[in-house]
Amino acid sequence: MGKKIAVLQIDSVLGDQMATLAKIDGMLSSINDPEVRMAVFCEYGLSGFCTDLAAIAKPIPGPVTEEMEKLAKKYNIWLSGGLPELMPDGKVANSSVMISPKDGLVATYRKIHPFGGERDHVYFGDTPVVVDTEIGRVGLSICYDFVFPEFIRGLVLNGAEIVLNSTFWYADDFSTPFGWCPDHTLALARVRALENKCFVAMACRTGCEDDGDNRMHGFGHSAIVDPMGNFIAKAGVGERVIIGEIDHQYREKCAVFGYINDRRPEIYKKMLDI
Repeated sequence: MGKKIAVLQIDSVLGDQMATLAKIDGMLSSINDPEVRMAVFCEYGLSGFCTDLAAIAKPIPGPVTEEMEKLAKKYNIWLSGGLPELMPDGKVANSSVMISPKDGLVATYRKIHPFGGERDHVYFGDTPVVVDTEIGRVGLSICYDFVFPEFIRGLVLNGAEIVLNSTFWYADDFSTPFGWCPDHTLALARVRALENKCFVAMACRTGCEDDGDNRMHGFGHSAIVDPMGNFIAKAGVGERVIIGEIDHQYREKCAVFGYINDRRPEIYKKMLDI
């Protein structure tokens, strides 16, 4: 049996985690393919971003991840995606989880690279996460993490064969004049896969949110990319499910392009110590 991954491109129900989980339930029910062993959705996927995150955030593990565990068990599928996590100090972390259909919650990742206003109110993560799953070793990343090649390379050097990027790439009144668009985020996905010889599954929010100052247009354009930087599947816009095969034999063949082995870390160390 092959190993496939699904990306669930959702328009989150703003501020209502249970309603969004119901959407995810419907998407999972539509897959009907036993070879699909994992599904991933976007950053803050269960809540949206432009809402009172502190009011709806729950601890992890907690009632929201318990509902995710029920879905993973119901469909016998690994499930990953983003949600606000209430921390012991009362702050909110921008978190992503990995749920096993058999073992429940097996990993929690908290976004390491805060973006914009997140620096003022979001709990900073400090621990990279690579988790063993049925489809291979999976590294977790959230949105802005993807802009830092050292971080993604580090996940791969720590064993990641597949990198998930749960994200809310968006355009707004500030970024649109600079030309920021899905072409850029799709290029990021291709380059991160190519330079690290890994699979990438990028799950982006679709739809719009309003933060009170401007309207944030979720790009959509989620994608699954192979280790040569080729698109296996692209979502375009709107709510939809895309599926791609994770072929580890193909990944091993791609290793002939020895980007990882040809690194010169002793040189980089000298440069970075200056």
